[in-house]
Amino acid sequence: MRRTTVVAVLLVVVGVGLALSGIFAGPPPDDPATTVPAESLIEVEGDYELWPYTSRSTSVEGRTLAINVVFHADAEATRRAIEHRPDASWEETDEEESEAAVDADQIRAIVERDWEDARSSTRYGYVQGPESGLWLRETFELHDGSYLGVRDHLRAYESPDGAYTAVQAHEEYYDWFRLRHTVPAIDEPKTRLENELIRGSIDAEVRREYRGIDGGWSDGWLTVVELASAASLAAVGGTLLRRRTRRAAADLARRSRREASRHARAAALGVVLGLVVVGVRAVGVATETAVPALPPKAIAAPLYLVLAAGLPAIVVARARECDPTAAALAVGSGLGAGFVADFAALGVAVPPDLIVHRVALIAALGVVALGRAVDDRPVLAAGLAAWTVGLALPLADVI
Repeated sequence: MRRTTVVAVLLVVVGVGLALSGIFAGPPPDDPATTVPAESLIEVEGDYELWPYTSRSTSVEGRTLAINVVFHADAEATRRAIEHRPDASWEETDEEESEAAVDADQIRAIVERDWEDARSSTRYGYVQGPESGLWLRETFELHDGSYLGVRDHLRAYESPDGAYTAVQAHEEYYDWFRLRHTVPAIDEPKTRLENELIRGSIDAEVRREYRGIDGGWSDGWLTVVELASAASLAAVGGTLLRRRTRRAAADLARRSRREASRHARAAALGVVLGLVVVGVRAVGVATETAVPALPPKAIAAPLYLVLAAGLPAIVVARARECDPTAAALAVGSGLGAGFVADFAALGVAVPPDLIVHRVALIAALGVVALGRAVDDRPVLAAGLAAWTVGLALPLADVI
C-alpha cells in the first residue's frame, strides 16, 4: 500500500511539472484587433508589411524571437528550397564522367542536413495589409536534429498574397529540468541555412539587408533569399551521434576509472548517476526516432521521472556503505560529468543561469549522499528538500 502511494505521489509531481511546462496549454484566442505599432513594421515584398517577430499569443506582448530570414517566394517553393527536394531522377555516374561534380564542401553541406516536419508550441506572426492586419499561424515548421536532443528549428509564415515567406530560424535543445526547449542562439542557425543555400545546387541569390530590427535576439540584419528555381538536390540522412558525444563519453570513462581505483563503491555510484543523465537523453532521442508518431512530451514524462525521482533514489540506495567524503565527491563528479557530457553531445552554448542551476542540483544531491553515508537524517532531509526546490524552480519558470 505504501509503495502504491509513493508511486501515485510521484506521478502527480510529474503531471504538475508537465502542466507547468505548457504541455496541456491550448492556443490563445484569436485577437485580430490587437494593435501592432506601425514603426515596428518592415517592407519586404508585395502588399503586406511584416512585423519581424514571432509571438506566443496574438499580441505584441507575447513577442519572442526575431524573424531572421525572408524568402521572396511562396511557402511551397520555400520549403522545396530548404529541403533540397529533387525535381529530377538522379543516377550513379562513373567518376571519369563527373568532371563537373560538386566539390566536397557542397556534398558535406547536403549530407549533414536532414530537414523534417517539426513539432513545437504555436507561435504567431503578424502582417499588415492595405486595409487591415492579420495574425498568422505557422505555414510550416521544419527541424534538423531531434526534439529531445538539439536541433535547428524553422518556423515559416507565408504572406497572404504569397509574395514572400518569413522564416524564424533558431537553435534549441531540450532541457530535462525545464521540460521544454531552451534557445541558445538564432544567428548561428541562420548562418548555417545561408551556407546550405549558397553551397547547394539552387539557383538563388542570398544576401543580408540591415533593417534595424531591435530585440528578439536580432542583430538588426535580415537574410533575404531570391529563388530563381526549385531545389534540385536531396537532403540525405543526418547523424545522431557526434564526435563531441564520443569524446565526452570517453572523458567520463577515464574519470570513472581513476575514481574506481580508490573508492570502488563510491565511484560506481558516480558512474551510475552520470550514465542515467546521458542515458535519458539517448533513450529519449532514440525513442523519438524509432516511433515518430508518439508525441515527444509523452516520451519525456516517464524519462523526467527517472531523473527527478531516480537520481536521489540511487544515491539513497548506494551511498549508505560509502565513505562520506568519497560519496559526496562521487556524486559531484559523476552527476557533473553527466551534465557536461549531455551538453557536449548537444553542442550548444548553455545559458549561465542554467549552469548555476545544475551546480545547485549537484550540491543538493551531494548533501543527500553525505547525509545517507553518515546516517544523519536531518542532513539527508535537507538535501532532499534542496533537490525538490531545485526541480520546482525551472518548472515554475523562475529559471
